[in-house]
Amino acid sequence: MNIKVQTLDRIGLLLVITISFTCGYWVIKDSLRKHGQIRQENEIVSKGLDQLRSTEHNFKNINALMSQTKKELEFLDKRIPKAVNIGEVLKEIDYAMKKRKISLISLQPMPSVEEKLYTKIPIKLMLKGSFVNIYNLLYDFEIMNRMLVAENMRISRSNLAEDCQAELTANVYQRE
Repeated sequence: MNIKVQTLDRIGLLLVITISFTCGYWVIKDSLRKHGQIRQENEIVSKGLDQLRSTEHNFKNINALMSQTKKELEFLDKRIPKAVNIGEVLKEIDYAMKKRKISLISLQPMPSVEEKLYTKIPIKLMLKGSFVNIYNLLYDFEIMNRMLVAENMRISRSNLAEDCQAELTANVYQRE
């Protein structure tokens, strides 16, 4: 068996090239697999980051809403307290009536009515004054610190030269 050195060199070169291509194929295949895996992990992290941002935004919105709700609740606590300080309410009514130049004919507290979440205390007022001033007094009742709601009202006047006379039932509220 006589093999020439040149043939042996060609076989060796062919073997080296085949092994090099095979190893290169395995390196490239492994590199592409790892690159694909890294891309998938980056997508998962990106989606998680997007969800985290969305959750953080929702959390900020919820905190803002809770803060606003807390302020509204504090405002309602002032308007509808747990204990009725009827003297304070009567002082506010008196101040509003003096401001509007309305005369108080009579004031009569009525029996309280217990509801599910609150108790309402009706107050019957008889007033005398101009129609505009009585109307403005109702507005003052609506915006005063305590919730005072006019439930029933009757206005009458004998003739155009006289002031109006009004009978008004207003409710003051307290929480249970």
